[in-house]
Amino acid sequence: MLTLHEIQRQIKEGTILIDPCNENTLTKPNSATVSIGSDLYTFDYTIVDTKHKNAYLRELTSDKLQTLHKVSIPSSGLLLEPRKVYLAKTKEHIMTDGYVPVINGRTSLSLLGISIELTSGYLEDHFEGNLLLSIVATKPTIIYPNIEIGNLTFFRSLDTKSDTIGMLSGEEIKRRIQQKDISITPLDQVVINPNSVNLTLYKEISYYKEPILDLKRKNPMETMTISDQGTILYPDKMYVARTNEWTTTQNLIPMLSGRSSLGRLGYHVHCSGGMGSIGYEGYWHMGIRTSIPIRIFPNMKCCQIYYFTPEGEITTTYEGSMQRQTEEVGSQFYKKMK
Repeated sequence: MLTLHEIQRQIKEGTILIDPCNENTLTKPNSATVSIGSDLYTFDYTIVDTKHKNAYLRELTSDKLQTLHKVSIPSSGLLLEPRKVYLAKTKEHIMTDGYVPVINGRTSLSLLGISIELTSGYLEDHFEGNLLLSIVATKPTIIYPNIEIGNLTFFRSLDTKSDTIGMLSGEEIKRRIQQKDISITPLDQVVINPNSVNLTLYKEISYYKEPILDLKRKNPMETMTISDQGTILYPDKMYVARTNEWTTTQNLIPMLSGRSSLGRLGYHVHCSGGMGSIGYEGYWHMGIRTSIPIRIFPNMKCCQIYYFTPEGEITTTYEGSMQRQTEEVGSQFYKKMK
């Protein structure tokens, strides 16, 4: 995954294009920030036919609508209905030559239950165009025009494979712990997998109290202790929790993922904001949602982190709102909206 310095270098060399590229686009250690404008697109019926997926895509890219419906986001905000699919396009036009662009949702939006994903799956080298997104809210949520919606990363194409670039194996994670590139505290309960590390759930979990969430304000939360006999989570609520483990990462890019054994039960630890940054230090905060009622327990293995080696000089490290956060927090997105 390219560092900020390497993204900037490739932009100068013409192998990566991000247009427009303003002062807020390139501020993170290993990604670029992308945004949406004031238009969303919805389906005008309750059943979507997969046979027509290419037609939907053509309508979205050409803006010549037959089955899709355009919805403008007013400056006063638009209420997203829970679990309804909204389509969007980034304001930024992207071009790559030798690199694969991959988008992740923002953690601050994920903690509010908002999923941001590509409508067409993984992108490819030699991509050119605006990124096409699907936006899904877990709870009714007020969204605003021109918000920063995701983090765009770049991987070198496999056609130019480098042996020094890739995902760390379990043995390499152990070596990097000894080398102090990775620190996990406490370490005694940590399980290192073939290419990831299992982390455990802290004893407290919070949920949003009000029926409608708003990106422009701090949404009040209620905190409860997870019972040793188990606490049930419900699909109509959005929960925020953290890991027991405090991690520090240097010279590597950490990523958060759910555990497949829990995912098969309908338990999701983040909506789409699983990307970490070089230099991140703190607990891992998770926006948790469930597809069906599910019983959870304190200290259970709840997620896993894995690591990519960065490509390019590291000139900046993470110092965002989640850095060294010692208290339970919800989304900090409202701070960007002021």
